[in-house]
Amino acid sequence: MKRFDIGARVHEPTYGLGSVLAVEDAFIRIQFDDNTARKFLIRLAKLEPSSEPAPTSRPRARKRKTTVGTTATAKKTTKKVTKKATKKATKKATKKATKKTLKAKAGTA
Repeated sequence: MKRFDIGARVHEPTYGLGSVLAVEDAFIRIQFDDNTARKFLIRLAKLEPSSEPAPTSRPRARKRKTTVGTTATAKKTTKKVTKKATKKATKKATKKATKKTLKAKAGTA
């Protein structure tokens, strides 16, 4: 039975090159270069040691979009809405107070 250390590079005829992730009793788990992990029964797997190094992880092809202005815009919008609501509430309260005052004056006269 072949023994492989964790991190060793191996070649499997169907899936190609990969790195050993774990060795558990009769099983071996391999992370292949196409980023798929597979589990094999060691005595049935046709694994050969490989001296080829692991591929370097390439950087992202394109950076993600950043949302620079959204929080500032959201804050401005919230401020405007709050300001409008406060103005409306103040106007209503003033109207009500004015009506009460006029009724009170009319009732006493």
